[in-house]
Amino acid sequence: MNISISEFKPSSGLQSYIQAYWIAEFNLRANANFSQSVVPSGCIELIIHQTDEHCFLSKNDNNWDKSPAFTLLGLYPKSYDVKFSKKVKTFGIRFYPDGIRNIFGVPPSEFLATYEASIDVLGRDFNDFCARIRDTEVAERQVQLVENYLLKLFSRNSKTYDYTHLAMKLIRQSNGIANYQELTGQIPISLRQLQREFKNQYGLTIKDYMRISRLNAIHQYMQNPNTCLTELAYQLEFTDQSHFIREYKNYVGVPPKKFIKEKDKFLVNAV
Repeated sequence: MNISISEFKPSSGLQSYIQAYWIAEFNLRANANFSQSVVPSGCIELIIHQTDEHCFLSKNDNNWDKSPAFTLLGLYPKSYDVKFSKKVKTFGIRFYPDGIRNIFGVPPSEFLATYEASIDVLGRDFNDFCARIRDTEVAERQVQLVENYLLKLFSRNSKTYDYTHLAMKLIRQSNGIANYQELTGQIPISLRQLQREFKNQYGLTIKDYMRISRLNAIHQYMQNPNTCLTELAYQLEFTDQSHFIREYKNYVGVPPKKFIKEKDKFLVNAV
């Protein structure tokens, strides 16, 4: 592997809103043309570059630009590419979409399937805080600083009762196979209202988020080299094997067997 990643779990007060903090080094061998295809995880990544070396991202598949020092990667519904020309070291925060909304008060629909400089979405105060994290050298200290800062924001911006957060949490817990009846049975709001609010806030439909959550479950199972794809399709309630392959290819870009053979080309943050 040409990548090294270490993850740190958030405190119990933030675990429903943040999946992980992480430190990574990409392109360890400093290849001039190293690239990865990032598989959808249903999360939003905040990336704090720790040095002047950054990755390269594209907003329109034509122009590749050096990523901002503090980059916010939106909720991508399909795989996207990232390129490196040198070794890149980063500190990251992996937010659930409802985490960005409840911690910062910002709807993820505003930066769906794209990237932005964090200052343009989350404001100058948080941008200045990112600079403090970048200048802190000890990983455990970085995590503690981030925890304290985000907990303060959460206490200020969190919703008293967020129906879409409850829906997202139930979908994640079910690996994406909860049905609409199960959602509305536990959330006191009509399905039509829930669907409308969900799409307005996150830019995706409930069904889209269910499919991405199921994709996460697929990749968790695939960590076992003895995984039987036919059995996996059955366990995750696909109609049949062709349905499983078709949906997987739609989100990842290649069929599952090709992914397994070429997995070093992909960056997977299975949630």
